[in-house]
Amino acid sequence: MYNLIIVEDEDEVRNGLMEFFPWEKFGFHAVAAFDNGRAALEYCRKNKVDVVLTDIRMPFFSGFDLIRELASEQDPPLFCIMTAYSDFEYAKEAIRYSVQDYIVKPASFDEISSSFLRIKERLDSAKVTIVPANNDNPLISQALEIIERKTASCTLSSVSAELGVNSSHLSRLFKEKTGENFQSYLIKQKMRIAVSMLESHIGYKNNDIAAATGYSDVQNFCRIFTKYYGVSPQQYRKNFLRGQNA
Repeated sequence: MYNLIIVEDEDEVRNGLMEFFPWEKFGFHAVAAFDNGRAALEYCRKNKVDVVLTDIRMPFFSGFDLIRELASEQDPPLFCIMTAYSDFEYAKEAIRYSVQDYIVKPASFDEISSSFLRIKERLDSAKVTIVPANNDNPLISQALEIIERKTASCTLSSVSAELGVNSSHLSRLFKEKTGENFQSYLIKQKMRIAVSMLESHIGYKNNDIAAATGYSDVQNFCRIFTKYYGVSPQQYRKNFLRGQNA
Protein backbone atom coordinates (compact mmCIF):
# COMPACT_ATOMS: atom_id res chain seq x y z
CA MET A 1 0.00 0.00 0.00
CA TYR A 2 1.13 3.53 -0.78
CA ASN A 3 0.46 6.33 1.70
CA LEU A 4 -1.85 9.09 0.45
CA ILE A 5 -2.88 12.36 2.04
CA ILE A 6 -5.82 14.55 0.99
CA VAL A 7 -5.63 18.34 1.15
CA GLU A 8 -8.99 20.02 0.56
CA ASP A 9 -10.63 22.96 2.32
CA GLU A 10 -14.21 21.92 1.46
CA ASP A 11 -15.36 19.71 4.32
CA GLU A 12 -17.85 17.71 2.27
CA VAL A 13 -15.36 16.90 -0.47
CA ARG A 14 -12.51 16.14 1.94
CA ASN A 15 -14.61 13.88 4.18
CA GLY A 16 -16.18 12.14 1.20
CA LEU A 17 -12.79 11.31 -0.31
CA MET A 18 -11.39 10.22 3.02
CA GLU A 19 -14.28 8.09 4.22
CA PHE A 20 -16.08 6.75 1.16
CA PHE A 21 -13.64 6.33 -1.73
CA PRO A 22 -12.19 2.77 -1.79
CA TRP A 23 -8.52 3.75 -1.85
CA GLU A 24 -7.35 0.30 -0.74
CA LYS A 25 -8.85 -1.21 -3.89
CA PHE A 26 -6.34 0.83 -5.92
CA GLY A 27 -3.34 0.20 -3.69
CA PHE A 28 -3.46 3.31 -1.46
CA HIS A 29 -3.92 3.96 2.23
CA ALA A 30 -5.47 7.37 2.96
CA VAL A 31 -3.47 8.15 6.10
CA ALA A 32 -4.53 11.75 6.76
CA ALA A 33 -6.64 14.65 5.51
CA PHE A 34 -6.09 18.39 5.93
CA ASP A 35 -8.09 21.54 5.24
CA ASN A 36 -4.98 23.64 4.51
CA GLY A 37 -1.61 23.26 2.86
CA ARG A 38 0.54 24.32 5.80
CA ALA A 39 -0.71 21.54 8.07
CA ALA A 40 -0.18 19.07 5.22
CA LEU A 41 3.39 20.31 4.74
CA GLU A 42 4.20 19.79 8.42
CA TYR A 43 2.79 16.27 8.26
CA CYS A 44 4.79 15.36 5.14
CA ARG A 45 8.02 16.53 6.73
CA LYS A 46 7.49 14.14 9.64
CA ASN A 47 5.91 11.15 7.91
CA LYS A 48 6.39 9.04 4.79
CA VAL A 49 3.89 10.16 2.14
CA ASP A 50 3.86 8.70 -1.37
CA VAL A 51 1.09 10.78 -2.95
CA VAL A 52 -0.51 14.14 -2.20
CA LEU A 53 -4.00 14.76 -3.59
CA THR A 54 -4.60 18.49 -3.26
CA ASP A 55 -6.90 21.32 -4.20
CA ILE A 56 -5.29 24.51 -5.52
CA ARG A 57 -7.18 27.43 -4.00
CA MET A 58 -7.07 27.30 -0.21
CA PRO A 59 -6.70 30.07 2.38
CA PHE A 60 -3.22 31.24 3.44
CA PHE A 61 -1.25 28.37 1.86
CA SER A 62 -2.36 27.15 -1.55
CA GLY A 63 -1.96 23.75 -3.17
CA PHE A 64 0.84 25.13 -5.32
CA ASP A 65 2.58 26.55 -2.24
CA LEU A 66 2.48 23.03 -0.83
CA ILE A 67 3.73 21.44 -4.04
CA ARG A 68 6.58 23.96 -4.41
CA GLU A 69 7.76 23.29 -0.87
CA LEU A 70 7.56 19.52 -1.11
CA ALA A 71 9.08 19.34 -4.61
CA SER A 72 12.30 20.81 -3.23
CA GLU A 73 12.56 18.16 -0.51
CA GLN A 74 14.62 15.01 -0.85
CA ASP A 75 12.47 12.12 -2.13
CA PRO A 76 9.30 14.19 -2.67
CA PRO A 77 5.88 12.55 -3.03
CA LEU A 78 3.94 12.45 -6.28
CA PHE A 79 1.23 15.06 -6.71
CA CYS A 80 -2.30 14.94 -8.07
CA ILE A 81 -4.42 18.09 -8.28
CA MET A 82 -8.20 18.05 -7.99
CA THR A 83 -9.74 21.46 -8.44
CA ALA A 84 -12.81 23.25 -9.79
CA TYR A 85 -10.55 25.44 -11.95
CA SER A 86 -9.40 24.28 -15.38
CA ASP A 87 -7.41 27.47 -16.07
CA PHE A 88 -4.50 26.68 -18.40
CA GLU A 89 -2.13 28.81 -16.30
CA TYR A 90 -2.78 26.44 -13.42
CA ALA A 91 -2.19 23.50 -15.72
CA LYS A 92 1.16 24.93 -16.88
CA GLU A 93 2.22 25.41 -13.26
CA ALA A 94 1.25 21.81 -12.58
CA ILE A 95 3.40 20.64 -15.49
CA ARG A 96 6.36 22.58 -14.14
CA TYR A 97 6.31 20.48 -10.98
CA SER A 98 5.61 17.18 -12.77
CA VAL A 99 2.16 16.86 -11.24
CA GLN A 100 0.90 13.40 -12.21
CA ASP A 101 -2.66 14.39 -13.02
CA TYR A 102 -5.01 17.35 -12.98
CA ILE A 103 -8.60 16.38 -12.17
CA VAL A 104 -11.34 18.96 -12.64
CA LYS A 105 -14.19 18.91 -10.10
CA PRO A 106 -16.79 17.62 -9.95
CA ALA A 107 -14.89 14.43 -10.67
CA SER A 108 -16.52 11.07 -11.28
CA PHE A 109 -15.53 7.83 -9.59
CA ASP A 110 -14.08 6.60 -12.89
CA GLU A 111 -11.96 9.74 -13.36
CA ILE A 112 -10.42 9.44 -9.90
CA SER A 113 -9.95 5.70 -10.33
CA SER A 114 -8.19 6.10 -13.69
CA SER A 115 -5.88 8.77 -12.32
CA PHE A 116 -4.80 6.72 -9.33
CA LEU A 117 -4.33 3.54 -11.34
CA ARG A 118 -1.83 5.48 -13.46
CA ILE A 119 -0.17 6.93 -10.35
CA LYS A 120 0.18 3.45 -8.85
CA GLU A 121 1.78 2.23 -12.07
CA ARG A 122 4.27 5.10 -11.84
CA LEU A 123 5.08 4.27 -8.21
CA ASP A 124 5.46 0.56 -9.00
CA SER A 125 7.70 1.36 -11.96
CA ALA A 126 9.88 3.66 -9.85
CA LYS A 127 10.40 0.90 -7.28
CA VAL A 128 11.56 -1.49 -9.99
CA THR A 129 13.69 0.73 -12.22
CA ILE A 130 14.92 3.80 -10.42
CA VAL A 131 15.73 2.89 -6.84
CA PRO A 132 18.10 -0.03 -7.54
CA ALA A 133 19.83 1.97 -10.24
CA ASN A 134 20.90 4.98 -8.20
CA ASN A 135 20.70 4.12 -4.51
CA ASP A 136 24.47 3.66 -4.24
CA ASN A 137 25.53 6.85 -6.00
CA PRO A 138 24.60 10.33 -4.67
CA LEU A 139 25.65 12.06 -7.91
CA ILE A 140 23.23 10.01 -10.03
CA SER A 141 20.50 10.45 -7.42
CA GLN A 142 20.94 14.21 -7.72
CA ALA A 143 20.96 14.02 -11.52
CA LEU A 144 17.68 12.09 -11.51
CA GLU A 145 16.12 14.63 -9.17
CA ILE A 146 17.14 17.48 -11.48
CA ILE A 147 15.68 15.68 -14.49
CA GLU A 148 12.44 15.12 -12.57
CA ARG A 149 12.19 18.81 -11.61
CA LYS A 150 13.38 20.33 -14.88
CA THR A 151 12.38 17.80 -17.52
CA ALA A 152 11.41 20.38 -20.13
CA SER A 153 14.58 22.46 -19.91
CA CYS A 154 17.42 20.22 -18.77
CA THR A 155 20.20 18.83 -20.95
CA LEU A 156 23.27 16.78 -20.18
CA SER A 157 25.30 20.00 -20.19
CA SER A 158 22.95 21.89 -17.86
CA VAL A 159 22.68 19.01 -15.37
CA SER A 160 26.48 18.55 -15.42
CA ALA A 161 26.96 22.27 -14.78
CA GLU A 162 24.48 22.27 -11.90
CA LEU A 163 26.30 19.33 -10.33
CA GLY A 164 29.74 20.76 -11.05
CA VAL A 165 31.01 17.77 -13.02
CA ASN A 166 32.27 17.07 -16.52
CA SER A 167 29.55 16.11 -19.03
CA SER A 168 31.45 13.09 -20.31
CA HIS A 169 31.98 11.82 -16.77
CA LEU A 170 28.29 12.21 -15.91
CA SER A 171 27.26 10.53 -19.16
CA ARG A 172 29.45 7.49 -18.48
CA LEU A 173 28.39 7.23 -14.84
CA PHE A 174 24.71 7.66 -15.70
CA LYS A 175 24.86 4.76 -18.16
CA GLU A 176 26.78 2.60 -15.70
CA LYS A 177 24.38 3.17 -12.79
CA THR A 178 20.99 3.31 -14.55
CA GLY A 179 21.54 1.06 -17.54
CA GLU A 180 20.30 3.84 -19.85
CA ASN A 181 22.07 6.68 -21.57
CA PHE A 182 21.17 10.18 -20.41
CA GLN A 183 19.27 11.23 -23.53
CA SER A 184 17.16 8.06 -23.63
CA TYR A 185 16.20 8.52 -20.00
CA LEU A 186 15.33 12.19 -20.58
CA ILE A 187 13.14 11.34 -23.57
CA LYS A 188 11.37 8.68 -21.48
CA GLN A 189 10.53 11.30 -18.85
CA LYS A 190 9.31 13.75 -21.51
CA MET A 191 7.10 11.08 -23.06
CA ARG A 192 5.70 10.27 -19.61
CA ILE A 193 4.63 13.89 -19.21
CA ALA A 194 3.20 13.94 -22.74
CA VAL A 195 1.08 10.86 -22.05
CA SER A 196 -0.15 12.31 -18.77
CA MET A 197 -1.29 15.44 -20.62
CA LEU A 198 -2.91 13.46 -23.44
CA GLU A 199 -4.86 11.42 -20.88
CA SER A 200 -5.89 14.54 -18.97
CA HIS A 201 -9.46 15.81 -19.16
CA ILE A 202 -8.24 19.35 -19.96
CA GLY A 203 -7.79 18.67 -23.68
CA TYR A 204 -4.26 19.93 -24.26
CA LYS A 205 -3.24 20.70 -27.84
CA ASN A 206 -0.02 19.32 -29.32
CA ASN A 207 1.68 22.72 -29.09
CA ASP A 208 0.86 22.89 -25.37
CA ILE A 209 2.35 19.44 -24.81
CA ALA A 210 5.40 20.21 -26.95
CA ALA A 211 6.09 23.37 -24.92
CA ALA A 212 5.62 21.54 -21.62
CA THR A 213 8.11 18.85 -22.63
CA GLY A 214 10.75 21.21 -24.01
CA TYR A 215 10.19 20.93 -27.77
CA SER A 216 10.08 24.25 -29.62
CA ASP A 217 9.01 22.50 -32.83
CA VAL A 218 5.61 20.78 -32.61
CA GLN A 219 6.35 18.54 -35.58
CA ASN A 220 9.55 17.36 -33.95
CA PHE A 221 7.63 16.53 -30.78
CA CYS A 222 5.02 14.57 -32.78
CA ARG A 223 7.75 12.69 -34.66
CA ILE A 224 9.55 11.68 -31.44
CA PHE A 225 6.27 10.71 -29.75
CA THR A 226 5.23 8.56 -32.72
CA LYS A 227 8.62 6.85 -32.82
CA TYR A 228 8.47 6.18 -29.07
CA TYR A 229 4.90 4.85 -28.82
CA GLY A 230 4.20 3.68 -32.37
CA VAL A 231 1.19 5.99 -32.75
CA SER A 232 0.75 9.75 -33.14
CA PRO A 233 -0.33 11.89 -30.18
CA GLN A 234 -3.78 12.29 -31.75
CA GLN A 235 -4.19 8.53 -32.19
CA TYR A 236 -2.93 7.88 -28.66
CA ARG A 237 -5.64 10.19 -27.27
CA LYS A 238 -8.32 8.53 -29.41
CA ASN A 239 -7.25 5.08 -28.24
CA PHE A 240 -7.24 6.21 -24.61
CA LEU A 241 -10.71 7.78 -24.83
CA ARG A 242 -12.03 4.70 -26.60
CA GLY A 243 -10.74 2.56 -23.74
CA GLN A 244 -12.31 4.89 -21.17
CA ASN A 245 -15.70 4.62 -22.86
CA ALA A 246 -15.57 0.88 -23.44
